[in-house]
Amino acid sequence: MTEDFQFAWMVYAASTLVMLLAGWWFMRNWRWSWVRQTLLLVAAAVLLAPAKTSVAESVAVPVLPLFVYQTLFEENGAAPEVTTNLIFASGGALAIMVVWGVVSLLMRFRRDRRRRFDEDPYFNEQ
Repeated sequence: MTEDFQFAWMVYAASTLVMLLAGWWFMRNWRWSWVRQTLLLVAAAVLLAPAKTSVAESVAVPVLPLFVYQTLFEENGAAPEVTTNLIFASGGALAIMVVWGVVSLLMRFRRDRRRRFDEDPYFNEQ
């Protein structure tokens, strides 16, 4: 990758991280923190994941901006590999958050159940 593209990637990544931090800051008081975390993780995945193109010596370009550019300005629309990269980046982020959400719900359920049992020794839910 040439020096110009490295500098462009650094600027793009830094501005994307600043935008994600600003999103986290403004959404920090939401009651459902898992929604905030899911939105920010999906946004980070589609904005920072590089697209794999069919050209052998092409420069890595972020998935979402490339998808939008190809959809709007190219005759045939977005290339299939760019669309696939976008789907897998967002789907992977959503899958990670689903697993995290299920585990945290189970842990919270067990913690509440243990707390109720400690408060009431006659509590038995079988």
